[in-house]
Amino acid sequence: MNGTTAAALAVEQTIRIRAPRERVFSLLTEVAEIPRWLPVVALEPRVGGRFELIKGDWHAEGEVTQFEPPRAIAYTWDWRKQPLGARTEVRFELEEDDEGTVVRLSHRGFREEGQQASHAHGWSYYGDRLRTVAEGGDPGPDRMGEDDR
Repeated sequence: MNGTTAAALAVEQTIRIRAPRERVFSLLTEVAEIPRWLPVVALEPRVGGRFELIKGDWHAEGEVTQFEPPRAIAYTWDWRKQPLGARTEVRFELEEDDEGTVVRLSHRGFREEGQQASHAHGWSYYGDRLRTVAEGGDPGPDRMGEDDR
């Protein structure tokens, strides 16, 4: 890791959205809403509930570790193709402000800088999609990863 500690290998992003916090939280937690911006196929919105994302060859699964409507949700994130012990954690924290909602996204626990960088790129892409949908727009087809195939 070139002297970087695992604790430092995290993605931290802030997404400002002109929409009510309840609307944004529903996009993060309701199975009918999530696929509009993120390729999640299963989410049981409760602590201990299942999380699963599938997009082409990408398959991540995990368990909900925090569920506090409409303030926060977190879940573990295990890539099926990664070795055991490659578990990371995704957390969304939502705060209201005068312009709508501030989403603080963190994805922690990466072992390598390359993993961190690729996930930072991915979360930037999907964060933009989340904002677009929450603000009433259409993000268009999900093109993430198409250049990699």
